[in-house]
Amino acid sequence: MTLIELMIAVLISMIMSIAVLSVMSTFEGRRRTVGSASDLEQTGSLAMFQVDRWLRSAGTGLVQGNSYTYGCKLFATSGATQLLPLTGALPAPFATFGENSTSTTTYRLAPVVIVSGGTTPAISGKPSDVLVVMASGNDGSQAPTLFSGVPKATVLTMSNTTEFAPGDLMLLADQQPEASGGPAGCLVSQVATTATTTGITTSLPLGGNYYAATVDTRSVINFTGDGVGIDLGGTSGIGTSLPPSFQIVGVGDSNTLFSYDLLGLTSPALQAQAEGVFEMHAVYGVDSTGSTSNVIDSWVDATSSSAYAADKLTDGSAGASKLIKNIRAVRVALILRTALPEKDVVATASTLTMFSDLGSALTLTRTLTTAERHYRYRVIETTIPVRNNQY
Repeated sequence: MTLIELMIAVLISMIMSIAVLSVMSTFEGRRRTVGSASDLEQTGSLAMFQVDRWLRSAGTGLVQGNSYTYGCKLFATSGATQLLPLTGALPAPFATFGENSTSTTTYRLAPVVIVSGGTTPAISGKPSDVLVVMASGNDGSQAPTLFSGVPKATVLTMSNTTEFAPGDLMLLADQQPEASGGPAGCLVSQVATTATTTGITTSLPLGGNYYAATVDTRSVINFTGDGVGIDLGGTSGIGTSLPPSFQIVGVGDSNTLFSYDLLGLTSPALQAQAEGVFEMHAVYGVDSTGSTSNVIDSWVDATSSSAYAADKLTDGSAGASKLIKNIRAVRVALILRTALPEKDVVATASTLTMFSDLGSALTLTRTLTTAERHYRYRVIETTIPVRNNQY
């Protein structure tokens, strides 16, 4: 073989190698495109399923006492640890949600509260909304049980005790409002495991890990004879009822949707729920007239200028309680993003638009930087009825 023939053979080999590499590169790019789209589909389905599950259960077992419980300040303890009011900051991404930290957030009873810009995920660097969702785990707990006398520190005298099971969590509330007209504080307590709740009995002993005679400034003996007990369900899901769900939901670092259990019934309390979630945004669907028709006549955001801003809904006033009752649905938008950047710009548009059908005042636009456009995005939206907040 001559040198010229050898050089020609090498040249042909190089051309073939370049062609094969080009085909493989194109194939890999298409594979990543298809795989990324598939990953976003799965991520979006999982994340929205979780959000939908929380919101559809919001307010379960709480609506019948809404005239004197919605907006009540929550007091709770677990063993020697005071849970509510918070005594310090929560873990990231909810570190500003402690009543004694940089936030003025006060946890009050409500099916759902949107905290506008409640977290700032590190990857996004932009504000992302947070949902605070509350529900009883006892589907049968539709009517509060009345006290038939002023409670003692360890025993409640009730009109009946058939609603409760030994070891159940319960919410103690008072029909008598505060002097300001707002609802009196609500205390999370627990039925003693030795309690007898079958047959004809009106005495309900308290005890267990979630019982304390006094939590912060709220004591069992401070409730009047007009108090009520609301069954919140069990503590483990074993038996006739599920545990209550008092959750904070928001996007944190690493494009992850997190939840935090305010009552510490899950371990750990902070749970990663879904990956690939870049930001979350939400608005309320309300019946502004407060009628019994349950018809949504307007959509409102939860920004600081809105009457439905989180700090206004949780200020403990009688007016705030009425607004909480007007919430009929929540519109949620999730921005999803792939995990790995691509060589070329793949986001065909420089903006992502949410709530465009709700009018210009509520339409939300997220502008992408040049660096951010090297990732693939998808926006999914859904309207979830807060069915347990209806009259």
